[in-house]
Amino acid sequence: MPSMMVGSIFSGITNLDFGKHIDASTAKSYKAGDSIMVKAGGWAWAGGGRNIVRVDLTGDNGETWTTAEIQQGGDQKFGRAWAWVFWSCELPATIQDDGTVHVHSKALDHAFNVQPEHCRHTWNIRGLGNNSWHSKHMK
Repeated sequence: MPSMMVGSIFSGITNLDFGKHIDASTAKSYKAGDSIMVKAGGWAWAGGGRNIVRVDLTGDNGETWTTAEIQQGGDQKFGRAWAWVFWSCELPATIQDDGTVHVHSKALDHAFNVQPEHCRHTWNIRGLGNNSWHSKHMK
């Protein structure tokens, strides 16, 4: 297997919660197919010192995307972005048949590299180099 010289672009959702005006008891009154607002936060990083330009999130499996606000790390020097950036976002999410919401994130760097939806094109036995959309589920 060839060496990996520069890391890919990654993002991760570290926290997911109900949006404004919704709490756990209110959320139970919604049914499958309804859309609710959720708040998400997380991190993103790209190898080779490439700056993170944008992080997008979807709550409807990629039909629509909402751009996150970069909270920290967005001021790193061009081409010298060695640290994570932290982001937050409020977005609509569709309630699934099992009562959960699925939120996915993908990042974009200054070379226009973007995370792929899945890793079928880079699959390998050890899972190396998998940088597909990050997903988090909430019930």
